[in-house]
Amino acid sequence: MKILYFYKFCLLGGVTTQLANRLKFLRGRAEVHFAFLEDYGGASAFEGYDHVRILRTTDELRNYIEAHDFDVIITIDTYELYEALGPAGQKKVIIHEVHTTYEEPLRKLAESKDSLPFHYVITPSAYMKEMLERIGLPDAFHINNCLDTELFKYEAVSGQWPPTILWVGKLDQHKNWGSFMNIAGRLNAQFPDLHFLLVGGYTAPEEITSRLQARAEALGLRHFKWLPQVDYEEMHHYYSAVAGSGGVYVSTTRNESFGMTVLEAMACRCPVVVPGVGALPELLDNELSVSLYASGREEECAERVAWLLEQEDLRERLKTLGEQKARNTYSIEEVGKAYMALLQRFVEEHANVI
Repeated sequence: MKILYFYKFCLLGGVTTQLANRLKFLRGRAEVHFAFLEDYGGASAFEGYDHVRILRTTDELRNYIEAHDFDVIITIDTYELYEALGPAGQKKVIIHEVHTTYEEPLRKLAESKDSLPFHYVITPSAYMKEMLERIGLPDAFHINNCLDTELFKYEAVSGQWPPTILWVGKLDQHKNWGSFMNIAGRLNAQFPDLHFLLVGGYTAPEEITSRLQARAEALGLRHFKWLPQVDYEEMHHYYSAVAGSGGVYVSTTRNESFGMTVLEAMACRCPVVVPGVGALPELLDNELSVSLYASGREEECAERVAWLLEQEDLRERLKTLGEQKARNTYSIEEVGKAYMALLQRFVEEHANVI
């Protein structure tokens, strides 16, 4: 099977990371190509793999498709693909993957779904499948995102970290970094020796980064550190260090189609406190649901974190349950088998139609 993935941003993290994880399963089972419109340094996630291209124009993409006899062409929230499909391309299996929860692209999909030449829709959570049903796409397929559990696992870190609260994400309204700073202020008043680590935001404009630093000073956070960028291969060290410190990973996101950073933390035995939005309750079901707080309730989040900081037995239980959930349900091998079987089904069904 010959597969082309197409996505707008070649950016470390997010969709690019998920594509690199899929490659680890598909390599040797299929010939996989990746094309992006814009380059933000994400190609390193593919570890020197040959078939990664930056194709900035419709003509470049069209020529690439025509030069390769793909069986399956998959676009991820990126509509420029359809402009590049010639008659031959439209006869292939076309899959539209939906990972975004942003209103504008979902509205665009709802308005154009009947005119776009895709044959199947895939999305990474039951939450997103239900959302697509509400906008008129009732037949989407749910396949989980996968995690490299060989990379993301707990490793004891040399040197004892002080108890640390970790937040990971872009410095944007969606990830809601301002809410995390408010929560940090509440916790700092109760635990003056607590440390706070914010990872991410290297693409944020200077106006935002200046606001972040000013907010930390205004809140009197003596032990606050901002790391704009951390290599993906190094992130498990930070989750592990926070876990070993007796700390907690906190999310303040407004919505999530899946929740990869939450899953990464769980795989590294790091307890989490996250809002009960989007697909996050799917990751934190049953006993793990004690880690959920009502979205926007900063006081509740701070109280939940404070509780976990002081409940050693509960922390250990949640660390074990989270690690098991990550490894048993979301490993590359487990998800990869289901994903490959679905693609093979699509190719067989499409062959019987054309």
